[in-house]
Amino acid sequence: MSIEYSEKVKDHFRNPRNVGTIKDADATGRVGNPVCGDMMEIQLKVEDNIIKDIKFKTFGCASAIATSSMVTEIAMGKTLEEALEITREDVADELGGLPPVKMHCSNLAADALHAAIKDYKEKQEKGIAKLGENEYEVAVIGGGAAGLATAAMSSYVGLKTVIFDGGQWGGLLNKLCPDKLIENYPGLTDKMTTRELTQSLMDDASGQDTEMVNEYVNDIEIDDDFKILTTDSGTYKARMLVLASGSSPSKSDIAGVEKFASNDGGVYYLTTDPSKLTDKRVLVYGRGYNAMSTAGCIGGIAASITLVTDEASFMVPEREMDKVKCIEGLKMLTSTTLIEVQGGTKVEKAVLEDQTEGEKLEIVLDAVVLATEMVPNIGLIEKLGVEMDESGFVKTDKYQRTNLDGVYAIGNVASEIDLLVVAEAQGTIVAHDAYRRLRGK
Repeated sequence: MSIEYSEKVKDHFRNPRNVGTIKDADATGRVGNPVCGDMMEIQLKVEDNIIKDIKFKTFGCASAIATSSMVTEIAMGKTLEEALEITREDVADELGGLPPVKMHCSNLAADALHAAIKDYKEKQEKGIAKLGENEYEVAVIGGGAAGLATAAMSSYVGLKTVIFDGGQWGGLLNKLCPDKLIENYPGLTDKMTTRELTQSLMDDASGQDTEMVNEYVNDIEIDDDFKILTTDSGTYKARMLVLASGSSPSKSDIAGVEKFASNDGGVYYLTTDPSKLTDKRVLVYGRGYNAMSTAGCIGGIAASITLVTDEASFMVPEREMDKVKCIEGLKMLTSTTLIEVQGGTKVEKAVLEDQTEGEKLEIVLDAVVLATEMVPNIGLIEKLGVEMDESGFVKTDKYQRTNLDGVYAIGNVASEIDLLVVAEAQGTIVAHDAYRRLRGK
C-alpha cells in the first residue's frame, strides 16, 4: 500500500525546522508510541509566559518528523495557554493533511508539546528556581567511564550537568592502554578500544549539552541549596554532586621504591605514561588483573617484561593469561616477593625472594612498575564527613547515595568491582535517581 504525502509534509521531513536541543531549557516533554515505535522530545525556553524558543528531537517515520517540525513552528511565539490549545488537527491541517494511517503522528506531536508545557507549569508550581551562570543540577567529578556515563545520562533526562576532569578524559585505563580492546563488557568485548569507548562517551555527553570542564576540582563546600566546587578558574554550584574520581595506586614501602619513584628514577606506579618504558627492561609487580593488564599494555613497547606476583597465581581468566603469555620477552614469576629496588641515580636491579624456596634472586633491569593495591580517591569529600566502609570505599545505598544528602559515589570510589560495565550502570542509576529527586517524578 502506497502512502501519498503532501508537499508540505515532504518539505518538513527533508528540511525540518527547530531540530536540536536548548541549553538550559526551561521544560522538556517526551512522548512515545509503543505500537509504531515513534519517540518525540520537545524542549522550551519561556519568557514572560511566551515560548521564545522551541526545539525537537524525533525518532520515527517521515510523518513523525514532519509533524514535530510543524508543531514547533505553530507554537513559536505563542503564550503557553495558546500553545496548549494546539490540536493534532491543527498540525495535520497546517501540513496539508496526513494519510489516515499517519494521523497518530500529529497526535504525538501535540502531546509532546503539551507534555513540555505541563513540565514547565509543574516546575513553577513546585518553585523550582531557574539556575544562574555556573549553577547546575548535577556536577560530576571524574571523567572516566563512570563519570562520563553519569554526565551523558543526566543531560539526556534534561538535567543541567557539568563534569570535571583535570587529567585525561577516559580515566586511568585510557591513559595507560588507549589502544587496548575492551574486555569484560557484554556486547563490546574485543570490538572497541579504550580510546574509542572514551570518545563515544564524550560524544554522548557533549551531544546532550553537558558542560565539560578540563580542570581539577580543588575544594568542595556544602550549603543548604548547593554543593560549591572550586577550580583554578572559578566557582561552580550544583544541586547534586557525583563523585566518580576513581582510584590510585597505594604508596609502597618496598625498600628503594621511594628513592627511584621521583625524577624519572625508574620506579613508576600504575598511572605511568607507557612511552616512558620504551625499549626498557621492565619488572611489573602486582596482583590480579591490574598486573596482567599492565604487562599487556606495555607488550611491544618494553624490551623485556618480568611479571611478578607474591600470590600463588594471578587469578585472572585463562583467556587473559593466554594473551599475555604470547608477549615476546615475557617471563612470569608467582609466589615471589619484591623486597628491594637498587641502583645509583636510576634503577639498575631488583631483589626478589622466592616464597617457596626462601631463595633470593637479582634481576638486572631499567624500570619497575607497581601494579599493586588501588585506593579510592576520596580526599575531596573525606573532610565533609562522608561515611566509609572497612575497606576504604564510600558507603552507598542501592541508588549510589552516600550519607550526605545530594552526594553520590560511583565506580572505584564506591566499589572494589573494577568493571567498566558496572561503573557505567551505576552512573545511569544515579542520573535517573537525581532526575526523580530534582523533578519529583
